[in-house]
Amino acid sequence: MLTMAESTQMEVEIATKAVPLPVKPTFKPLKAHEMSDGKVQFRKVPVPPNRYSPLKKAWLDIYTPVYDQMKIDIRMNLKSRKVELKTRADTPDVSN
Repeated sequence: MLTMAESTQMEVEIATKAVPLPVKPTFKPLKAHEMSDGKVQFRKVPVPPNRYSPLKKAWLDIYTPVYDQMKIDIRMNLKSRKVELKTRADTPDVSN
């Protein structure tokens, strides 16, 4: 049977010197066309019937900043009643 002194002893590991971690590599940020592997992203957004006329009236006010500032090709497909958006090679950031 173990005595009280023997049962309260605890084994302690001896600390060894920590090996320093390798330095993290630093990469340049990816460009927009590199994120999507050069593939063009394309979306079709349906327009509800009650929003179709107001959209047609305000189309130039919507089209101009989207095309010039966001650098996204945009068109209104009148036949299918959808707005189609497509990225370009110079689109700055496709993730946001």
